[in-house]
Amino acid sequence: MRIVTVNDLFNYAVETDMSLTAHSIFWAITERKVHMEDDSQTLQHVSFDRQAVDQLMKENKLCIGRIQLFVMQCETPGLYAFYVAEAASHVFQLHHTYFRERGVNVTQADRLLCRLMRCARTGKEESLYTFKKEVASFPAYLGHARAGERVLYGR
Repeated sequence: MRIVTVNDLFNYAVETDMSLTAHSIFWAITERKVHMEDDSQTLQHVSFDRQAVDQLMKENKLCIGRIQLFVMQCETPGLYAFYVAEAASHVFQLHHTYFRERGVNVTQADRLLCRLMRCARTGKEESLYTFKKEVASFPAYLGHARAGERVLYGR
């Protein structure tokens, strides 16, 4: 059975925007408390400097969490557009550029990132988090979905 290394856990924490975990591991590595190739279980025995980790998070040394998931309520009742962006204002602008409508309301919706959505084009089910990680530049349009459905159109 392959061990999960500190490097594996660090990469996972960064990829999934787990800021506290990622910055804690980063602190432990830079302070030479652990090494990247160590078993991740060694982290359980590290006495972390919470103030130092909090400072790293405040400065966002790892650039985690800048890009968020937004849901735009469209002018068509029951239709929602999904975007990833740094700010809601970017979503309004991109939505107007793509669809020539102003949109009704935009909501920051990272809570939906773990939800599985089926891509209408491919039939493949993936989390919105996976869609977010596949985007090369931001802001970006992910697709539309109808209220209560988990099918993403237009991707």
